[in-house]
Amino acid sequence: MALAPLVVCLLALLTQDVLAAGGAHWSYTGQHGPSHWGSTFRTCAGRRQSPINIETGNVKTEYWRPLSFKNYDEAPTSMRIKNNGHSAQVEMDARAAPRVKDGGLKGEYIFEQFHFHWGADSSLGSEHTIDGVRYPMELHLVHYKAQYGSLGEAVKRADGLAVLGVLLQTSDNDNPAFTPLATALRNITQAGRYAEVEANYPLQAFLPDKLDKFYRYEGSLTTPTCNEVVTWTVFADAISISDRQLDAFRALMTEEGDNIINNFRPPQPLNNRKVLVSGESGADSSSMKKVGLTVYFMTTMAIIMMNM
Repeated sequence: MALAPLVVCLLALLTQDVLAAGGAHWSYTGQHGPSHWGSTFRTCAGRRQSPINIETGNVKTEYWRPLSFKNYDEAPTSMRIKNNGHSAQVEMDARAAPRVKDGGLKGEYIFEQFHFHWGADSSLGSEHTIDGVRYPMELHLVHYKAQYGSLGEAVKRADGLAVLGVLLQTSDNDNPAFTPLATALRNITQAGRYAEVEANYPLQAFLPDKLDKFYRYEGSLTTPTCNEVVTWTVFADAISISDRQLDAFRALMTEEGDNIINNFRPPQPLNNRKVLVSGESGADSSSMKKVGLTVYFMTTMAIIMMNM
């Protein structure tokens, strides 16, 4: 039996155009831009904010089990894309909700929506940077923790959300998965509009081919109200998008009638948080520690026996 729709408009706490508490206005420029968010939304001035610059020379390796994706390879029954005045947000219905677990995540998380951040040109656009390098676009796949039952309940918990960050780099060729989205965007240039997406690619099509290397840290939503409830997974490998497809996103308009461009928050202070990176082994870190202790014990016993 088909599941209930994965929410056409989503819950207010994650729909970016209504995330702002009390209807307070925010934007990416001027007096309502990111440098002023903390004055209007207290949580945006917290110490566990996102995005961050990931310094690859200053990360700790962890040996987790690989990330496990369920129903990510099944095409949705329907998909729609919305111009919420700040970004392009994709929602879908599915026979079985996509889920992700393992990979160091503490529990199973259910997919809710994905959205994008991009630049005025291909020299910038991503929210996360790696060693200071900014990509032309970043895709965020938002999930809430299954045990909390709903998105609304999950955003109240420190481990309530798991967001997968996928970096995009430009290619001379169109990415087939983005072609239906780019086509639908032509019908929603004005803020508040949404359109059905004709060809429904599975979520797997929006992930890198290699999923074994990713960065992990504890952070926040990157838009007001900046709730510090997100376990971030940022993949090391990027996926492709053409400049022509990117231009379809840049044609979207804000509520004020300006082009939605440079809709990314600058990197935030790390504030002594640790950034982890997945190791190449499929074993989790606790198993590795147990193996290490076992080897140490056996070696010690062998030395003792030899000296008896």
